[in-house]
Amino acid sequence: MKRSILVYGLSVAIIGLFSSSSYALTTMQLSHMTKEQKMQAQKYFRSHSLGFSQIFKRYHPGPYWILHNAKEFGLTKNQVAQEEKLKDGMAISTIADDKKLQKAYAIYKRNAAATAPNESVLKRDIYNVGKAETLLAWEMVPYHLKGYSLLTPAQKKIYTMLAKKTWMERTKRKQ
Repeated sequence: MKRSILVYGLSVAIIGLFSSSSYALTTMQLSHMTKEQKMQAQKYFRSHSLGFSQIFKRYHPGPYWILHNAKEFGLTKNQVAQEEKLKDGMAISTIADDKKLQKAYAIYKRNAAATAPNESVLKRDIYNVGKAETLLAWEMVPYHLKGYSLLTPAQKKIYTMLAKKTWMERTKRKQ
């Protein structure tokens, strides 16, 4: 329940961020986001439901991380362009799916507030919220895997070593 409330709060924040900024969220417009907007979007991704950061992202950090470490990987201009495209596509897709989640929450909230709530309606609403949360949690996985697949075998060795090092450093900081 706490995780759902956290996801809901973060989702509202990120939707507010992009809707108040009048972004239609095309790739071109996404590249014009301010540094603060990008940081807020990344904060949302890191705190995603289903333990994404601690479970999946630990082993498959994704295009944003690959771009952040482009120098260590020795990425080519083509690889940078492809990783940028993945990163932007992931953000756009995630935000679109978050809108679906917010809609499901709004319907559930409205129906739960009824004087005499209907059990089957609430069951359907809860199912729809869960389905939307699951879709949102899944959204980043293909982008992370595709980002990795763009690397050469030598870069993949660096990736594995650097991902492990990054995770160990994060773990030490939390202690």
